[in-house]
Amino acid sequence: MSKHSHAAILSIFGGIVTEHIAALRDALAKLAAPSPSDEDLHQFRVTLRRLRSAWVTFAPVLPASFVAKWKPRLRALAASTGPVREWDVLLTDWLPAVQASLLDSDKAGRAWLDEAFEKSQEVRNRAWGELRAGLASPDVPEMLFELEQAVAAFHADGEPGRHSRFARARAGALRKKLIRRGRHPKRSSAPRLHRARIAAKQWRYLYEAFYPALGAHAAKRYRSHLRKLQDALGEVHDASVSLDCVADLLDEPPPLSIVSAFHKRASAARKRAGRGLRWVRSHKAL
Repeated sequence: MSKHSHAAILSIFGGIVTEHIAALRDALAKLAAPSPSDEDLHQFRVTLRRLRSAWVTFAPVLPASFVAKWKPRLRALAASTGPVREWDVLLTDWLPAVQASLLDSDKAGRAWLDEAFEKSQEVRNRAWGELRAGLASPDVPEMLFELEQAVAAFHADGEPGRHSRFARARAGALRKKLIRRGRHPKRSSAPRLHRARIAAKQWRYLYEAFYPALGAHAAKRYRSHLRKLQDALGEVHDASVSLDCVADLLDEPPPLSIVSAFHKRASAARKRAGRGLRWVRSHKAL
């Protein structure tokens, strides 16, 4: 890669970071309102995930000192939003789905679920309050301002240009990472498949958010396949994490019918992930 290309790609990265910082500020303003919505938090998390993915996409051109400073800080900010997301997934998806699958005669299962709903909502509300307080502190806008200043030096005058070779090389690298992490989806551990999900998400964000800036294009069907694969791998992770989280809140362990419902859905998700990964192995990155 020539020095000119390196500088041009780094300038594109700077523009992407600046754009995402503006979106994060808008989301923070909505979250600071008297009655923020769950969608406001979702948009903040999605924007932050895309921003963090830029560090993966543009890794070959980023200064090591810049990566060492900012990757951990953004990871910590993202981690602060995790607990609320996990309780929301449990309350709006997993527990209702399990409830719908139980037999009317399963009194023990329904009683356990009723208590699970109540206690999970209490913990979620506390986590939401702690998160709002953290996001309302001056630390977050100060960090965003500091990051904005840090990438200002990357901006260069002139047209962005086309960097399709760089874009496709990064897609190829993420494809290899996904294939490596996604081996044996029917029997791999949930944490390993969660790492595969992260690779699928980073690859999809590369196509959706960064390819246009680099002057490249990816077919819609590729993005669709990656989204479905990401969702399937996410269900495997959520099945493991969600059941453990709610089980820790209750005095009684979950009845067999509850455990079976979680495992049945996770098993189906593993099968879908296997089909998605076979598709990835049989198609080169665009």
